[in-house]
Amino acid sequence: MTQEDMALRIAETESRSRANAHRIDSLEEKMGSLNRIVTAMEVMAAEQKHLTENMGEIRRNVASLDGKVEAIERRPAKRWDSVVEKVILALAGAAVAFVLARMGI
Repeated sequence: MTQEDMALRIAETESRSRANAHRIDSLEEKMGSLNRIVTAMEVMAAEQKHLTENMGEIRRNVASLDGKVEAIERRPAKRWDSVVEKVILALAGAAVAFVLARMGI
């Protein structure tokens, strides 16, 4: 191998070395970006888990409130039933009193 061949190989090696250094720098930038994306995804996953837990708690609270609202909605119906029952009893009592008064008892 002559000195010219060696000089040519050294020049090619240096050129390839510069190109590889540039590629490595580019890859380092891309890895930095990728690391930021992965970190953001981890944060989003943790936040999603937190939101899911909150939604479960909200569902339980809504179910509890549902039962309370139903109980409140039933109160007027119970009152109405009680009023109707008392009116029927009063009418029945009046009818019995009327019949007894007619019979003279």
